[in-house]
Amino acid sequence: MKHINDEGYYVGPEMEWNVEDVEAIAAIEFGAEFSDEDLEYVLVETLRDNQYIQRVIKEAIQLNITIALRNGIIKKL
Repeated sequence: MKHINDEGYYVGPEMEWNVEDVEAIAAIEFGAEFSDEDLEYVLVETLRDNQYIQRVIKEAIQLNITIALRNGIIKKL
């Protein structure tokens, strides 16, 4: 599968989150169950305010560029 679409956006499966993911996290981390409505709320609110997520992704991109340059995997043009 090509992970970059024609518009240049990443479309890999790692970025797919669903209510079952939230349910599993709630069970493991909190030992709790929540209604589907509550799980949907948590998922939507997590992804709606994504400044934190964007910052983490930016830092990961910077780190990967640094490592790839250092190891000769990519090069500056």
